Amino acid sequence: MLDTLTTLLQPWSDYFSESAYLPTMTVALHVLALFVGGGTALAADRRVLLATPGTPEAYRATADELRTTHALVIGALVITVLSGVALATSDVGTFWGSQVFWAKMAMFGLLITNGLFMRRTESRVLEAATTVGVIVDQSTPGSSLQVPLARLKRSAAVSLVSWCAIVVLGVVLSDI
Repeated sequence: MLDTLTTLLQPWSDYFSESAYLPTMTVALHVLALFVGGGTALAADRRVLLATPGTPEAYRATADELRTTHALVIGALVITVLSGVALATSDVGTFWGSQVFWAKMAMFGLLITNGLFMRRTESRVLEAATTVGVIVDQSTPGSSLQVPLARLKRSAAVSLVSWCAIVVLGVVLSDI
């Protein structure tokens, strides 16, 4: 299978390696997308982890802020995937057999899965915050607003760790 894939991608690999600017531009685009998407996500994750809202309005503000930052993060992830595919297919033989590459892909999968979970949790936080008659009682561990916020904080922690791991694995991968 690897031989077939390598043969199929050989024209791209040749073009990529013979280009004076394409490899540099692709790496720069990949790193810039990680920088913008990851930086935005890390800032939002930090805000969630530090948040201790006590009113429905504060919960709405937290969820709304995450929703607006996720648009930028998702756009950056699309660019990251496209540039990453271009990089990986430029030397499929090297990346296919790299444990570091597959570890990075696993972390990326975790990041995407967690992001989907986080988006669903944001909706629950907004729903809980806008429910008529919601009484925020922070002393009650099971209150309708505390549970979604705790889940959101767990997702933010996973996101933060995933982004950092992806960057570290990417740097290690660049030396292979």
